[in-house]
Amino acid sequence: MEKVVVMSKQSQSSLMDDLRPIMPPLIRLLAGIIVLVVIQATVLGFPGITALIPTTTFTIAALVIFTLGLVVSAIVLKFGTQLATSLGDAYKSYRSYTPLIAWLFQMIALVILYNVSKPITASYFATIQWAYPLIFLLIAIGPTIKVVMNTVNALEGKNTSKHLLTN
Repeated sequence: MEKVVVMSKQSQSSLMDDLRPIMPPLIRLLAGIIVLVVIQATVLGFPGITALIPTTTFTIAALVIFTLGLVVSAIVLKFGTQLATSLGDAYKSYRSYTPLIAWLFQMIALVILYNVSKPITASYFATIQWAYPLIFLLIAIGPTIKVVMNTVNALEGKNTSKHLLTN
């Protein structure tokens, strides 16, 4: 009976030891998002929050959502990429997926920014509605090309010879 208890304690501590490297960025990411969602829910319950800001076409609520969304986007970008890096450092089998996971968090941050800035910028892009999504697509191309190039280079291997074409 004692062997069973000792073995179960070792397997539990081993599981926690395996997760220990990724816990700090994961906790920072989740705690930051949860705190900001609670703040947003509280602030949006204030009376008069849906009033228009004088001389503008957007509300105080839209400005609050934009500001908090900007902070959430920064948190997802910072701690999401930290989580991807620590995941690759802790688990060698996931090291090749680190750029892909970091790219995923970059795209999530960009989508958050796209959605929270839409009410603020709607009046500026009223006549050219296609320009707003195009701007974000152009921003997303950079990290996408980078992760595709890194993935292709990783799949080809570092020891492949490069051929020079000379005439």
